[in-house]
Amino acid sequence: MIREAAQQREKENTLNAGHGPLTLYWVFWLFLIAGVVGDLVEVVFWLVTRGELTSRSSLLYGQFSIVWGAGAVLLTLVFHRMDQRSNAQIFLMGTVLGGVYEYICSLIQEVLFGACFWDYRHLPFNLNGRVNLVFCLFWGAAAVLWVRTVCPALCRLVGRIPREQGRRIAVGAAAFLMFSTVVTAAALGRMERRREGEPALGAVSRFLDAAFPDGVLHARYPNMGILSEIGWYD
Repeated sequence: MIREAAQQREKENTLNAGHGPLTLYWVFWLFLIAGVVGDLVEVVFWLVTRGELTSRSSLLYGQFSIVWGAGAVLLTLVFHRMDQRSNAQIFLMGTVLGGVYEYICSLIQEVLFGACFWDYRHLPFNLNGRVNLVFCLFWGAAAVLWVRTVCPALCRLVGRIPREQGRRIAVGAAAFLMFSTVVTAAALGRMERRREGEPALGAVSRFLDAAFPDGVLHARYPNMGILSEIGWYD
């Protein structure tokens, strides 16, 4: 009886617990929750370590971190069928995966916006300022925590939501995030064009200049650096 109970607890504390096959519905809910909670974690961490209450959101509307949300999805997809591996194996794979993921995210933001939202050049063991060893190790620890504890708990929580109601909430949240993403990309893109001296020729450009001037964007993204100004990777 004791052994069977222990085996049942171990089964429940796996990445697959609570949802069975990994569907788009489950993936989106994990993305949504991780993005909101991740943003909150960064705000609290910044407040505790630097004494500043600052925005850490990826989007202009809503408190949401795309990096945390997408990172949680990546960990889930990679470890979905690998949760029986040892903690050491998960930690090592998470360390490498997290470093590659963060590096790619840095490249994408540079290409799309001509800006950087984090810069690790002041930290030891960094690679082009995009990643560093400490945060790679953090990704490894986060992978173990996600696989063993957080993801199963979230799946059980989401599993308690009536499916039809859960779908409606997911669709509404997805629509809002898509809207916010489009507005954010347009505002940041327009900021880069302003710095290149391009005038506001159309109604959309004039709206973006009025609604999201540089001061508003820098207040929303206090760690953002413009590559042409800071000489990143020169």
